[in-house]
Amino acid sequence: TALDGTDSPNYFERPTFDYTAGGMFDPFNNYDQFLAMSQAFEDTGVRAYKGQAHNLMSQPDILKTALQIHSAEARQAAEVRQLRGEKGWITANQRGTNMPEATQPTYNGEENTMQSGFNAANIPAQQPGPAIPNTAGTQAFDEPLAREQVVSITEMFLP
Repeated sequence: TALDGTDSPNYFERPTFDYTAGGMFDPFNNYDQFLAMSQAFEDTGVRAYKGQAHNLMSQPDILKTALQIHSAEARQAAEVRQLRGEKGWITANQRGTNMPEATQPTYNGEENTMQSGFNAANIPAQQPGPAIPNTAGTQAFDEPLAREQVVSITEMFLP
């Protein structure tokens, strides 16, 4: 059978998404909700790709493609945030102005400042210049999401 056939080991049913999350949101009739949900989806995508990159280390071609998608997701996330009047990055675990509480799991963990054993918080002042504040340490890196976290975040959109 062809790779796209139902007998293929690569076949899976295309999921159906409920972008209203069971009526909790109305993104196709409310532009502000559309942008808020876009931000949450893009921010989740950035962290999801980062969280799975280590699983692709032995497949450099696939890893390269995944990291290119990760980069595109990050640019799109920044653009949506700016469309909403926010800065293009996440500070600590703050989801942003008027973001629904239901999106908070996307942002939990973003307050982390430890990066590969280096604490990016409160970097001492270098001459000349001030110390780098804790908030900058959280803004500089996107934290990875584990598969289980991504599934949990997206479950509300699966009927």
